[in-house]
Formats: sequence, structure tokens, C-alpha cells
Amino acid sequence: MPIIIPFSHLPGLERTGVLAPMVPVTFINDSNECPTFALVDSGAERGLISTVIANSLGIEWNKLPKKTGFTTASTFTFRIFRDLKVNVHGHEFIMDMNIVDGISAFKCILGRKDLLRRAKITFECYKNQFQIDFRKYN
Repeated sequence: MPIIIPFSHLPGLERTGVLAPMVPVTFINDSNECPTFALVDSGAERGLISTVIANSLGIEWNKLPKKTGFTTASTFTFRIFRDLKVNVHGHEFIMDMNIVDGISAFKCILGRKDLLRRAKITFECYKNQFQIDFRKYN
């Protein structure tokens, strides 16, 4: 059964009035949990979290090897943390997560290789909402 979620303001940018597809998510690493909101981004290949979230999960991100990524306007440095447990609306799964320093408008993104592979996402921008329909696994 699809979960219908209204678009909401980007954290820290509420005064702009810009609405975006944001989903409540809880990340779990050992005994550490971090509830937050993630931007659902069909243009993002893989999810990412800020170093602030990584710290709250007890991840020693600065000890992970650095990699370089590319956006349309620049490059960025990130690290990959393997096997992070994620809970979205009661659906738990494991994913590899990019950790990026210096992101501001949103502290978390879920993209094609994580959330969008596990669920059908329908964006209904004219209604300012989106639907998540999780796949059934055996």
C-alpha cells in the first residue's frame, strides 16, 4: 500500500517557501540512532549524509578514505560508509552511504541506488506530494 507524503520546506530554508519531497528517516549504526529528514532525489545516484549525522551515529568518518565526486557546478570530497541500517516508515534496509562535509541546505539525500531501488516513487508535484510504494521481498 503506497505511503502518501506531502512536500515540506527544506530545513533551514523555510522562509523561502520552497517545498520539496522530504521523508522521515532513521539511521542506525550499532547502538546509535539518528532520526532526521531526507530529500528524495531522483537525480542523485547514491544517498549522502552530513558529517554532523555521521558523528551522531558514532561513525569515525575522518578515518575513511577520501573520494572525489562531481556535480554540475563543482567537485566535492566524500567518504563511503558501508552497511548503514536505514528505516523509512517501518521499512528497514542496509545501504552504503556517502558522507560529505560542508553540505548546508539539507543534511541527507536518498537517491537511485538506495531508496529508489527499493520502492516505487511517484512525484505528484501539482499536488505537492509524493508516494512511496515499497517492493515486496521474499
